[in-house]
Amino acid sequence: MANNYIWTNHAIQRLKERKIPRKLIDQALYHPDKKLYRNAYVTEQQKRMKGITIAVIVKANEKGEKIIVSCWVNPPFPGTKDYKLRQRFLAMKKASFMKKIWLTLLNKIGL
Repeated sequence: MANNYIWTNHAIQRLKERKIPRKLIDQALYHPDKKLYRNAYVTEQQKRMKGITIAVIVKANEKGEKIIVSCWVNPPFPGTKDYKLRQRFLAMKKASFMKKIWLTLLNKIGL
């Protein structure tokens, strides 16, 4: 349904990496609960559904075309890199000093 929008390669990549169904993005684009205006050209459109928030960043170019720059869901879907990073962040908040060092090391080496 997002025919009125141009997708950047970055947005398509994020859609796949984050395992977001295209119909969720369409809901945020065509039926947003909230529109946050970042500046005259950039908006963040949000839709809240079934306990998750779908967010899409849309930028208008000089021709007035709407370009999808990025998209995500919060909380992230299980099995995605974003989910793993969120779990690590939550673990860091509760961790002891030594565990924080260990988790930081794991982050640095990409595990």
